[in-house]
Amino acid sequence: MNERSFRRATRTDMDWLYEMFRTTMRQYIEATWGWDELFQHHGFHDNLPPSSFTVAMVNNVDAGACSVLQKRDCLWVEMVIVAPPYQRQGLGAALIQLAQQRARASEQPLRLSVLKVNPARQFYDRLGFRATEEDRWSLKMEWSGDAPLQAQPGLNPN
Repeated sequence: MNERSFRRATRTDMDWLYEMFRTTMRQYIEATWGWDELFQHHGFHDNLPPSSFTVAMVNNVDAGACSVLQKRDCLWVEMVIVAPPYQRQGLGAALIQLAQQRARASEQPLRLSVLKVNPARQFYDRLGFRATEEDRWSLKMEWSGDAPLQAQPGLNPN
């Protein structure tokens, strides 16, 4: 049985987190705007504090992460990244459910933006997010605390 646990990221995780971001998101960013390594690297490290990340571990191995930032009127999911060997096993859903629990407890909506070329849009739909805005490249989506949390069989994100 795979044992899942969650922890807050630290500064020492940031290089691994960036590599996971590059591995999982590069194809979508490249297809949308093109990939500029220096721009992406600096943007990641300059704008995402380690404290914004929850790291998901499977059998004590780092397997994914979710960055959530407090905004003026909402919690903002900056990114969900799951290592390819751990994708499609409910880990991303568990990370989003933790963010949903936090949003519900703070009585704030949970918002995010997803690139149109990224198939994660269907993942967010399944977790109760609804599109609120659209531009040429992305969809803005929102989950409000009155939407039910989607239970994953055998999953307890706590």
